[in-house]
Amino acid sequence: MDFHAHLARQLAFLRRSCESYDAGATDEAVRIATIVRVLIHNTKASTSLLKHLNATTINLLSTTDGATPNTIMYFGLGTMQLGDGGCRYFPSLDFGPVKRIIPVSQWWDQIVFVLDPQTRLSRRKIILSAANQDGGAHVDASLSKEYEALSSDGAIGHFTYGSNGKEVHQPITDAHFVAIRQMAHELLHSPELDALLPNVP
Repeated sequence: MDFHAHLARQLAFLRRSCESYDAGATDEAVRIATIVRVLIHNTKASTSLLKHLNATTINLLSTTDGATPNTIMYFGLGTMQLGDGGCRYFPSLDFGPVKRIIPVSQWWDQIVFVLDPQTRLSRRKIILSAANQDGGAHVDASLSKEYEALSSDGAIGHFTYGSNGKEVHQPITDAHFVAIRQMAHELLHSPELDALLPNVP
Protein backbone atom coordinates (compact mmCIF):
# COMPACT_ATOMS: atom_id res chain seq x y z
CA MET A 1 0.00 0.00 0.00
CA ASP A 2 1.45 3.36 -1.06
CA PHE A 3 0.48 5.56 1.88
CA HIS A 4 2.33 8.57 0.42
CA ALA A 5 0.09 8.39 -2.64
CA HIS A 6 -2.95 8.13 -0.37
CA LEU A 7 -1.80 11.27 1.43
CA ALA A 8 -1.58 13.08 -1.90
CA ARG A 9 -5.13 11.95 -2.71
CA GLN A 10 -6.53 13.07 0.64
CA LEU A 11 -4.87 16.48 0.41
CA ALA A 12 -6.25 16.86 -3.12
CA PHE A 13 -9.71 16.06 -1.72
CA LEU A 14 -9.10 18.66 0.97
CA ARG A 15 -8.16 21.36 -1.54
CA ARG A 16 -11.24 20.67 -3.65
CA SER A 17 -13.51 20.79 -0.61
CA CYS A 18 -11.93 24.10 0.41
CA GLU A 19 -12.60 25.48 -3.06
CA SER A 20 -16.26 24.46 -2.75
CA TYR A 21 -16.50 26.01 0.71
CA ASP A 22 -14.95 29.25 -0.53
CA ALA A 23 -17.39 29.31 -3.44
CA GLY A 24 -20.29 29.37 -0.98
CA ALA A 25 -20.98 25.71 -0.14
CA THR A 26 -20.08 26.14 3.52
CA ASP A 27 -21.62 22.81 4.54
CA GLU A 28 -18.72 21.23 2.63
CA ALA A 29 -17.04 21.60 6.04
CA VAL A 30 -18.44 18.25 7.16
CA ARG A 31 -16.59 16.53 4.31
CA ILE A 32 -13.45 18.46 5.23
CA ALA A 33 -13.86 17.06 8.74
CA THR A 34 -13.96 13.51 7.40
CA ILE A 35 -10.69 14.03 5.53
CA VAL A 36 -9.03 15.45 8.65
CA ARG A 37 -10.23 12.42 10.61
CA VAL A 38 -8.68 10.09 8.03
CA LEU A 39 -5.39 11.96 8.31
CA ILE A 40 -5.07 12.20 12.08
CA HIS A 41 -7.49 10.17 14.20
CA ASN A 42 -6.47 6.79 15.61
CA THR A 43 -8.71 4.27 17.34
CA LYS A 44 -8.48 0.58 18.20
CA ALA A 45 -10.46 -0.12 15.03
CA SER A 46 -8.83 2.29 12.59
CA THR A 47 -5.38 3.68 11.88
CA SER A 48 -4.74 7.23 10.76
CA LEU A 49 -2.83 7.96 7.59
CA LEU A 50 -0.16 9.75 9.62
CA LYS A 51 0.36 6.61 11.70
CA HIS A 52 0.65 4.50 8.54
CA LEU A 53 3.34 6.97 7.46
CA ASN A 54 5.14 6.80 10.83
CA ALA A 55 4.54 10.54 11.04
CA THR A 56 2.55 11.01 14.24
CA THR A 57 5.25 13.29 15.67
CA ILE A 58 5.33 15.84 12.86
CA ASN A 59 4.48 19.49 13.47
CA LEU A 60 1.50 21.34 12.04
CA LEU A 61 0.59 24.98 11.60
CA SER A 62 -1.65 26.48 14.28
CA THR A 63 -3.24 29.88 13.65
CA THR A 64 -4.42 30.28 17.23
CA ASP A 65 -2.66 30.40 20.58
CA GLY A 66 -5.36 28.23 22.14
CA ALA A 67 -7.16 28.71 25.42
CA THR A 68 -5.59 28.22 28.83
CA PRO A 69 -7.23 26.13 31.59
CA ASN A 70 -8.46 29.36 33.21
CA THR A 71 -9.92 30.90 30.05
CA ILE A 72 -13.65 31.57 30.44
CA MET A 73 -14.37 32.64 26.83
CA TYR A 74 -12.31 32.14 23.66
CA PHE A 75 -13.01 32.07 19.93
CA GLY A 76 -9.79 30.92 18.31
CA LEU A 77 -10.55 30.01 14.70
CA GLY A 78 -12.27 32.79 12.81
CA THR A 79 -12.43 36.52 12.20
CA MET A 80 -15.31 38.92 12.80
CA GLN A 81 -15.88 41.84 10.47
CA LEU A 82 -18.37 44.66 10.90
CA GLY A 83 -18.24 47.50 8.41
CA ASP A 84 -19.62 49.07 5.26
CA GLY A 85 -19.41 45.70 3.52
CA GLY A 86 -21.72 44.13 6.09
CA CYS A 87 -21.24 41.78 9.01
CA ARG A 88 -19.59 38.41 8.74
CA TYR A 89 -17.64 35.77 10.62
CA PHE A 90 -15.23 33.93 8.37
CA PRO A 91 -12.01 31.86 8.30
CA SER A 92 -9.02 34.16 8.64
CA LEU A 93 -6.93 31.79 6.49
CA ASP A 94 -3.43 33.26 6.22
CA PHE A 95 -4.32 36.75 7.42
CA GLY A 96 -4.52 36.10 11.16
CA PRO A 97 -1.84 37.33 13.58
CA VAL A 98 -0.85 33.88 14.89
CA LYS A 99 1.28 31.37 12.99
CA ARG A 100 2.87 28.73 15.21
CA ILE A 101 4.27 25.32 14.40
CA ILE A 102 3.26 22.78 17.07
CA PRO A 103 3.31 18.96 17.42
CA VAL A 104 0.37 17.22 15.80
CA SER A 105 -0.81 15.82 19.16
CA GLN A 106 -0.92 19.34 20.61
CA TRP A 107 -2.65 20.64 17.47
CA TRP A 108 -5.32 17.94 17.71
CA ASP A 109 -6.11 18.55 21.38
CA GLN A 110 -5.63 22.32 21.49
CA ILE A 111 -8.69 24.11 22.90
CA VAL A 112 -9.82 26.46 20.15
CA PHE A 113 -13.23 27.53 21.50
CA VAL A 114 -14.47 28.21 25.02
CA LEU A 115 -18.15 29.15 24.99
CA ASP A 116 -18.35 29.07 28.77
CA PRO A 117 -16.26 27.39 31.49
CA GLN A 118 -18.06 24.07 30.91
CA THR A 119 -18.09 24.17 27.11
CA ARG A 120 -14.59 23.82 25.74
CA LEU A 121 -13.88 22.49 22.25
CA SER A 122 -10.65 21.14 20.81
CA ARG A 123 -10.01 20.54 17.15
CA ARG A 124 -10.51 16.84 17.91
CA LYS A 125 -13.99 17.44 19.37
CA ILE A 126 -15.10 19.59 16.44
CA ILE A 127 -13.73 17.29 13.74
CA LEU A 128 -15.01 14.03 15.21
CA SER A 129 -18.44 15.48 15.93
CA ALA A 130 -18.75 16.78 12.36
CA ALA A 131 -17.44 13.57 10.79
CA ASN A 132 -19.07 10.99 13.06
CA GLN A 133 -22.34 12.70 14.00
CA ASP A 134 -23.14 15.61 11.67
CA GLY A 135 -23.03 13.88 8.30
CA GLY A 136 -19.39 13.75 7.29
CA ALA A 137 -19.31 9.95 7.39
CA HIS A 138 -22.25 9.21 9.68
CA VAL A 139 -25.41 10.88 10.98
CA ASP A 140 -26.27 10.44 14.65
CA ALA A 141 -29.63 11.04 16.27
CA SER A 142 -27.96 13.63 18.49
CA LEU A 143 -24.79 15.71 18.53
CA SER A 144 -22.29 16.13 21.34
CA LYS A 145 -23.48 18.94 23.58
CA GLU A 146 -20.31 20.99 22.95
CA TYR A 147 -20.54 20.73 19.16
CA GLU A 148 -24.27 21.38 19.18
CA ALA A 149 -23.64 24.52 21.24
CA LEU A 150 -20.96 25.75 18.82
CA SER A 151 -23.18 25.08 15.79
CA SER A 152 -26.13 27.02 17.24
CA ASP A 153 -26.89 30.46 15.83
CA GLY A 154 -25.43 33.09 18.13
CA ALA A 155 -23.12 30.61 19.88
CA ILE A 156 -20.23 33.07 19.79
CA GLY A 157 -22.34 36.20 19.90
CA HIS A 158 -24.23 38.67 17.74
CA PHE A 159 -23.39 41.60 15.52
CA THR A 160 -25.16 44.72 16.73
CA TYR A 161 -25.52 47.72 14.44
CA GLY A 162 -27.91 50.48 13.45
CA SER A 163 -30.11 50.21 10.38
CA ASN A 164 -32.78 52.75 9.38
CA GLY A 165 -32.73 54.21 12.84
CA LYS A 166 -33.15 50.84 14.55
CA GLU A 167 -30.72 48.65 16.44
CA VAL A 168 -30.27 45.29 14.74
CA HIS A 169 -28.96 42.14 16.44
CA GLN A 170 -27.63 39.60 13.93
CA PRO A 171 -26.58 36.21 15.34
CA ILE A 172 -23.24 34.87 14.20
CA THR A 173 -23.84 31.56 12.42
CA ASP A 174 -21.87 28.50 11.34
CA ALA A 175 -18.94 28.99 13.72
CA HIS A 176 -18.32 25.23 13.55
CA PHE A 177 -17.97 25.34 9.74
CA VAL A 178 -15.66 28.36 9.92
CA ALA A 179 -13.45 26.51 12.40
CA ILE A 180 -13.22 23.42 10.20
CA ARG A 181 -12.34 25.47 7.12
CA GLN A 182 -9.57 27.19 9.08
CA MET A 183 -8.22 23.80 10.21
CA ALA A 184 -8.03 22.74 6.57
CA HIS A 185 -6.01 25.86 5.83
CA GLU A 186 -3.63 24.98 8.64
CA LEU A 187 -3.08 21.48 7.31
CA LEU A 188 -2.57 22.64 3.74
CA HIS A 189 0.08 25.11 4.94
CA SER A 190 2.02 22.75 7.20
CA PRO A 191 5.49 22.20 5.68
CA GLU A 192 6.16 18.91 7.50
CA LEU A 193 2.91 17.43 6.21
CA ASP A 194 3.69 18.63 2.70
CA ALA A 195 7.14 17.00 2.96
CA LEU A 196 5.48 13.58 3.26
CA LEU A 197 4.02 13.82 -0.23
CA PRO A 198 5.55 11.55 -2.86
CA ASN A 199 8.26 13.01 -5.05
CA VAL A 200 6.91 13.67 -8.52
CA PRO A 201 9.52 13.68 -11.31
